[in-house]
Amino acid sequence: MIILMAGLATPALAQKFGHIDSQALLESMPERDSLQTVLQNQATMYDTELTNMQTEFQTKYQSYLEAGATLPQAIRTQRETELRTMEQGMQDAATTFQTELGRLEQELFTPMIERAKTAIEKVGEVNGFTYIFDVSAGATLYNGGEDIMPLVKAELGIK
Repeated sequence: MIILMAGLATPALAQKFGHIDSQALLESMPERDSLQTVLQNQATMYDTELTNMQTEFQTKYQSYLEAGATLPQAIRTQRETELRTMEQGMQDAATTFQTELGRLEQELFTPMIERAKTAIEKVGEVNGFTYIFDVSAGATLYNGGEDIMPLVKAELGIK
């Protein structure tokens, strides 16, 4: 009976655990900086466009305030409508730009993330790991096992 129990317990004891900080891995990947630059350049273009829109709005608003009381009601109403439309346009543009930046970030970084994931899976398979925990998520309560960062970096060709 003891021999049978020992035989059943052996597979459970043979489990091999590893851990990696996937965020640090992604930050160390060589393509990350160029991808981040592309994303930052797009964000700067969007910021410039929003600034131009805000400047145009402020100019028209200031003009409206200066002449507001002397303008006939029909012109005042038309300018108020124009200002509201411009303000809504800025809000819509900001939302669109934010959505587009999110889409671009996903488009740019997904291949890099997939490369890292594939390398982690390959290292896990080749080295017989039962589980590999991601310590960057902050949910790991125990950091035991082997740090596989050097193995994954080697798989990716990162020094």
